[in-house]
Amino acid sequence: MSDEEKKEDEEETRADEEGDVNRRSFFTEGFRHMLKPLADVVESRMEKVGLPDFDEYERGKGDYHSPSPDEAQFAPLPDRPVLRPPGALDEEQFLQTCMVSGQCVSACPVAAIKVTMDPDPMKEGRPFIDPQSQACVVCDDLSCMKVCPSSALVSIAREDIRMGLAEVDEAFCVRTQGEDCQICVDKCPLGESAITISYFGGPVEVLDPGCTGCGVCEMYCPTEPKAIVVRPLSESVAPEDSPDDGPSPSDEGTYLPMD
Repeated sequence: MSDEEKKEDEEETRADEEGDVNRRSFFTEGFRHMLKPLADVVESRMEKVGLPDFDEYERGKGDYHSPSPDEAQFAPLPDRPVLRPPGALDEEQFLQTCMVSGQCVSACPVAAIKVTMDPDPMKEGRPFIDPQSQACVVCDDLSCMKVCPSSALVSIAREDIRMGLAEVDEAFCVRTQGEDCQICVDKCPLGESAITISYFGGPVEVLDPGCTGCGVCEMYCPTEPKAIVVRPLSESVAPEDSPDDGPSPSDEGTYLPMD
């Protein structure tokens, strides 16, 4: 084959390759145009994941906004009683009212509020507090109650918060062994109005109704098992200033039922 014939053959091959590229580009661009509407729909639906009532969220989002909870704040329920955030309605009302917006989770200054990971759709996404992991500190701003968009958390006074009641098990408390441990008293955000040691060498005393059940004492207790834990109250007592015909926080409702 002469040099001229080789040159012509190379030019034909190059033209065929360029034609293939052009055809591929044409089809690729065509598919992009075809798939764009579908991609837009998928993207818009992905933005709504985790919001059980997106229309309600859209109507109210001008009044409240905060970033979505971090992945680290999603957690399965532990095998021990855990708390609902302060001001929670009774359990049944809370589950039905909570919009799973994540506002309370994002607002908590100490990241105490976690997002429930659970196969039960009525528990999935609902906020809870595990005091042994990170207790509620009853912050001055009471942020979680203020940002709740659905009133699943009712705004109440600091002294009216009842997430439970701390109980001391003297069998585990090192004070019964002669040690002068009072970390639960020192760390309590409400101080001696909630927990105290009335005399030198005496036992730890939890004061009702001073105790809010925040769980700080349980978190800092150095013993294992914990010598002080927050337990559910035996009966619900709504704050005196709560309206009779409106939703009110429940003592028992601040706990998730454990199977």
